[in-house]
Amino acid sequence: MLTAKHDNVNRESIEGEISLLKLRTGHEQRQLLGQISLEDSYILYGNMYVRTDRSVVVTDSVQGEVTVIGSYLKGMPFHAFSLHVVEGEKNYEVEPMLSYMKEVLDGSLPDGQKGVIALAEPLLTRVQIPNILATRTMRLMKLTDPERLLPVGESRILELSEAQIVEDMAAELGMISFRAEEVAEMPHIALFSEDGEPMAVAGFHVYDEAYVEIGNIGTSVHHWQKGLGTQISSDISRIGLEKSANVYLMVFTDNPTAMHVYEKLGFVTVSSYAFIEFVL
Repeated sequence: MLTAKHDNVNRESIEGEISLLKLRTGHEQRQLLGQISLEDSYILYGNMYVRTDRSVVVTDSVQGEVTVIGSYLKGMPFHAFSLHVVEGEKNYEVEPMLSYMKEVLDGSLPDGQKGVIALAEPLLTRVQIPNILATRTMRLMKLTDPERLLPVGESRILELSEAQIVEDMAAELGMISFRAEEVAEMPHIALFSEDGEPMAVAGFHVYDEAYVEIGNIGTSVHHWQKGLGTQISSDISRIGLEKSANVYLMVFTDNPTAMHVYEKLGFVTVSSYAFIEFVL
C-alpha cells in the first residue's frame, strides 16, 4: 500500500485502486446528506445535519465516487465514531480512516484508548474494525401511533437554573450519552414527588423541525416500579410532537423493559444499529 498526503487529503493505493480520504467542511457535510437516509444512517445523519460544529467528517472515495462516510463527534463522554458504507459487495477496512482522523484531530485520539463505532447492523459483516472489545445492538424507534400516549402527566419543563437536576440523575443512572449542554439547548422535563424530590427526567438529543430525538430519560432508583418512566416518556413525546411530526429515540436491546414501554406508547422499530467498542 502506497500513501501520499496533501493538505486535507490522504491518498492510498490499494490493489491498484486509489482510495482518497478527505476531510469535509460543514457545508460539504450538508451536501453529503443526499447520499444517506435518516433512518438507515441515523447517528451519522444527525452528526452532519444538526451537529456539524462538533463533527469531524471524512469520506473515502474510489475513482471519484464516495464509498464510505465516517464521523467523529467531539464533546462526548467517550470517543464516538459513526460510519456508513455505500451499497456494494466489498468489505471495508476502517483502520486507515481511523489513522487519518487521528492525524486530523492532532493528539485528541491517543492510541490505547477505547472508542465506539456506530453503524447500521446490516453493515457489520462488511466492516473490518480493529481490536473489538464488545458489541451491543441498538434499536432506532419512531413514534407512529401517538394515540397510544398516556394522558398528560404532572411533569413540568425545567428552568435553566434547574439543570443540575438532570445532571445528577444522569450521574446516578450512568447515562452514557448525556451532555450537560443539552439541558440548556433543548427542553427537559421532570416529575417531582410531593416534597419536591426529582423522581424522573427526560429531554432531547435532537430538537429540530425535521425530526426530534428523545433522550436523557431516567427514573431515580428510589422510585422504580411506579410507572414514572412510562409517564415521563409519554410527556416528552408529546412535547416532541409539538416540534416535529417525526419523533425518534434509540434504545439498547439489552434493556427490554424500556423497549416494552416505548412499544406500549406507540413506538415501532425502524432500524437496528451495532454499537461496537474497540481499542484505538
